[in-house]
Amino acid sequence: WLKPCWRRAMAKPLEILAVNHISRETDDVEGLTKFYTQVLGLPRLERPDFGFGGSWFALPNGVQFHIIEKDSQKPPVSQPVQDNQLQITSEGRLPERFIRRSHHMALTVADIEDTKSRLTTMGIPFAVNVVPGTPIIQLFVYDPDGNGIEIGNFDVQRSKM
Repeated sequence: WLKPCWRRAMAKPLEILAVNHISRETDDVEGLTKFYTQVLGLPRLERPDFGFGGSWFALPNGVQFHIIEKDSQKPPVSQPVQDNQLQITSEGRLPERFIRRSHHMALTVADIEDTKSRLTTMGIPFAVNVVPGTPIIQLFVYDPDGNGIEIGNFDVQRSKM
């Protein structure tokens, strides 16, 4: 089930602690924000300035829901994704920002450096981003079908506060 380049020396699987958030992209951040606050009653959360629109909400059990402004440069989902397009690079068709700014799930890990090492050993390309104003490091990867996954040390913020 793994793409051939990912079948290299298999490292121990990642140790996922929790789901951190679920994200949905939209052309109408304001409209969805009103729906989730006024209809569903979700409490808003503070959101760092990523340079694009969005809103964050609290869900039960510490999981968050993120609304993200759709990236107008993202290729249509209906276009098939080829193996060589899964590269996470600013020169590739699907750079890391297309994960951050589209539907994805985010998973929490305890040790971000160990996670980087394991992904590297498995031959899985990833992009790195630091959340502005926080010690949180985000890693962005694609699964074999081209779905974006965010992996981060999200608990580090709680422990440093």
